[in-house]
Amino acid sequence: MIDNPQDLATKAQDNKAGLKRKYINIPIGDEEYGFRISGIGAKSVKLEKFVKYEDIFEAIESGNDNGLEAMIKQIIEDYDEADENEE
Repeated sequence: MIDNPQDLATKAQDNKAGLKRKYINIPIGDEEYGFRISGIGAKSVKLEKFVKYEDIFEAIESGNDNGLEAMIKQIIEDYDEADENEE
């Protein structure tokens, strides 16, 4: 069993090609979503998921108002470029 970040990073990098074909299911709200491991770096693992705009509305219209789709929709709706420039 790996018990430190450096050994974990080393094993991940040694197995980069195989790991990049793996998916991770993560529960968000009432649903479970599949994310692909799209990157293995020296300091982190990158997860990726494509969410179509149609899927966002289908999920919300079917009552999934606390899932990933609803979160993405809310982020897009609330985004204000002026707020970004103030930071």
